[in-house]
Amino acid sequence: MRSESSAGNVGFSRRTPGNLFPRNFGRENLPPFGRVCVALWGIDKPGVALAQIIGKTERVANLYITGKTPPSYEALMAVLDELRPRKRI
Repeated sequence: MRSESSAGNVGFSRRTPGNLFPRNFGRENLPPFGRVCVALWGIDKPGVALAQIIGKTERVANLYITGKTPPSYEALMAVLDELRPRKRI
């Protein structure tokens, strides 16, 4: 037996559709850390690449890139490793 609240949602997903207009990091006024990330990992989604490397969410990586949160040590080391890899013994 169905309740009245679910009767109108038959066959529809509860998830919202993705953003049809992705952000353009090339046009934004980014801090130096964000500009380096965009230069290293491309304009489309630099937050995804940074998030995978540092093991955090894409939202946190985008906060670092836009300058709303200061980058963590892991984020700084990820950028430095990309620019100049550490010598591993």
